[in-house]
Amino acid sequence: MRPESAISIDSLIRDSGGIQGEALPFAEHVDHIMDRAITDEQPSESTREDWKNDAIRVKAFFATIPACDIELEHVNAYIKEYHAEASANVQNRKVSFLKKLFSYAVDESLMLDNPATRKKMRPIDEKRRQRLSIDTFMAIRQHAAPWLRTAMDLALQTTHARLEVSRIRYSIKEPKNGVCGCVWLDQPENGIYGTLYIHRQKVQKKEASHVAIPIGAELKRIIDDSRDSVASPYVVHRIPQRNVKRSKEVSHPTQVAPDYLSRAFSALRDELGLSDHLEMDERPSFHEVRALAAHLFDKQGIGPQGCMAHTDAKSTKIYTRNHIDWVEVPHGEIKTG
Repeated sequence: MRPESAISIDSLIRDSGGIQGEALPFAEHVDHIMDRAITDEQPSESTREDWKNDAIRVKAFFATIPACDIELEHVNAYIKEYHAEASANVQNRKVSFLKKLFSYAVDESLMLDNPATRKKMRPIDEKRRQRLSIDTFMAIRQHAAPWLRTAMDLALQTTHARLEVSRIRYSIKEPKNGVCGCVWLDQPENGIYGTLYIHRQKVQKKEASHVAIPIGAELKRIIDDSRDSVASPYVVHRIPQRNVKRSKEVSHPTQVAPDYLSRAFSALRDELGLSDHLEMDERPSFHEVRALAAHLFDKQGIGPQGCMAHTDAKSTKIYTRNHIDWVEVPHGEIKTG
């Protein structure tokens, strides 16, 4: 009778949800695990929104599956259910999200191991998106609304991406974490009017997160030309449409959200028919302005590594201000007319 007694005890424990809750449906643990992940990793607003959408799907799929019973077959079924037609990049990201959640579950003794780690990632094709040519850039710029033209010019001169460009303020008192903006000199010195400080939110391994860019004549012209009758602290700004919910990525009604900036660029590109010969995922996006800028600076003899704030570039200088290490890039300008 002993084996039956042992089985009965195990069954009772399982029926009650397990010792740590491992026998409860995994869906019941997702909210708590998400709170831990967000606290630990501090993702950007856009990433957080992506996670929340993924979490909704995870809770729906694992609504009746105990955490301790999840296997690789469930990972495969989840991807097939929600992302069967998605690209390799997207499928790999979704597997990585499951891997993240399951790693916390293992940490809390809800799972013995992480089945998502056994899932083979799909091979990624070489980058399909085409480079942005200067001719295409100029054609889009010529027809762009003033605010979009300003964003394009700032991206070209600074080599920075949509998130940083959309956060540049006309003036800040001093550089600090989480802020992008201009500190102006009382009088120009050797053709330099001040410094544009950029705190990059997403950085590559060899790139600095705090960048100091000298404001020369061309960058000053772009900033000056952006000023209009709209009262806004942001260089890239526009009057928003009525009854449109404000993005969580912006802190002022006139600030342009990074996603809106990308969509406006792509919409104008397609409206002008500049990339009709390419598939949608091959057409250059706003992000490609950064690579174009690096290419143009390189042609002028200014190392793109310095412009893009690679910390191992010989042309960069590192100095400390307000207890933050800032990478000062060399002054350089690209003339767009």
